[in-house]
Amino acid sequence: MLGARRPCKAPVMVCIFFVNGLEFLSDVESKSRERMEEEKRPVILAVDDEEDNLAVLHGRLTRRNYEVVTVNSGAKALASLKEVAPDIVLLDVMMPGMDGYETCHKIKEISTDQFLPIILLTAKVDKDSKIKGLDTGADDYVTKPFDMDELSARIRAMLRIRRLQQELAVKEREVKRLNTELKGQYNFENIIGASETMREVFEKMEGAARITSPVIITGDSGTGKELVARGIHYASPKAGKPFVPVNCAALPADLIESELFGHKKGSFTGAVSAQEGLFKSADGGTIFLDEIGEMPTAVQAKLLRVLQEGAIRPVGGTAEVKIDVRVIAATNIDLEDAVEDGRFREDLYYRISVLSLDLPSLSHRKPDIPVLANHFIKKFNKQFSANVKGLDDSAMQAILNYDWPGNVREFQNVIERCYVYADLEWVSEKHLSLHRAKKPGRGAERQDERHTATEEISEENFPTLEVAEKNLIEKAMLLADNNKVKAAKLLGIHRSRLYKKLELYGIGL
Repeated sequence: MLGARRPCKAPVMVCIFFVNGLEFLSDVESKSRERMEEEKRPVILAVDDEEDNLAVLHGRLTRRNYEVVTVNSGAKALASLKEVAPDIVLLDVMMPGMDGYETCHKIKEISTDQFLPIILLTAKVDKDSKIKGLDTGADDYVTKPFDMDELSARIRAMLRIRRLQQELAVKEREVKRLNTELKGQYNFENIIGASETMREVFEKMEGAARITSPVIITGDSGTGKELVARGIHYASPKAGKPFVPVNCAALPADLIESELFGHKKGSFTGAVSAQEGLFKSADGGTIFLDEIGEMPTAVQAKLLRVLQEGAIRPVGGTAEVKIDVRVIAATNIDLEDAVEDGRFREDLYYRISVLSLDLPSLSHRKPDIPVLANHFIKKFNKQFSANVKGLDDSAMQAILNYDWPGNVREFQNVIERCYVYADLEWVSEKHLSLHRAKKPGRGAERQDERHTATEEISEENFPTLEVAEKNLIEKAMLLADNNKVKAAKLLGIHRSRLYKKLELYGIGL
């Protein structure tokens, strides 16, 4: 037994006896020592004004493969922290000058950036002394006289906690780094565009990021709706919380409710365990409902209640679960048409379209095409360790003349395909593969159309693009008997875009 105070400072002979011929440490201590030998030896800072106690602690703990640094006062303990990086501190309480309580408090103030465990060594066993020690920041205490096996076990326990704290700190730093990287990846600057149309999009995104109301993003396939949704999320107050993307069209109709809102065990055939659902996974953050127009009407009613009440009810459950989730939805169909056709609930449409953001197709933002080309060249140069300098004049003219039915997604794929050519330095038109396959049986018909067009139009009466577009819209409206839905389908454009054109040209006003 160690740690009892002596009335004088006379030299003490320390004898070590071996019981029953056991001259080595126990199996447990030996295994612990073997493990620690594979790692860096933990450093123990022992603080006690009794030199003989320090000598015993040093000897016994060194045997257990610890590196031990001893000091005989609180002041020296604080000073040693500048030179020694201990993994744990053994601190005597009753010391002249700065006692153990004050020393403990000051050490904790210094080591705020990491967890440094402190075990108090005290001769007092009363409740008040223990509470005082814990209040000053101590993590454990051992009462004198103490048993070395007990002290060693408490040291190992504290070191395990320290290692866990260090691992947690590393993971937290990694999460912080990834969040920072993610925010950078999806910030507004990485949504490429310099045209006036895209500047309007950026302004709406900034407005959407300032609040947490529902947003509906419309636009053709490939225009980057999810990228915009992520950009809004990572610029919003919910940036540190989950962003959960959901493709409503990809979820089976009979399972979409369970996937979104979760289910209880046994609520239906195959529900062998409970599932919390995607809305619960997004709690505190944002859920992105892509292709929301494909959501079954029965599920639409439940989604409306979620938006109104801020709560979900799992399939088979009786109690509602409160959640805090922002909904950003997206679609490439006209939801107003879907409402008129009875395929989408009108009340849900107005609930999710508090903010509306329409993404233009690439063919309507031609000034952005050279900027996008440069962006993708840089991206794929880095990805494939290539050194493509850019697009030559023929390639640039080709991408400007192409209508890009697949929008930005198609454009990115076209640029990526160019990298199959070995030692590519400049992208030429021949590398782009822009030729779209002709539909069967349409070749002769298109040839007739071109022949008729050249007969009717000459250089003298050749119309401007604006005049031609206006005439085409007027013809579409005439053929559709002024039905805007049918006219938009004839023109192959979104109805919201047709409305803008009708207003621009003063048609039907």
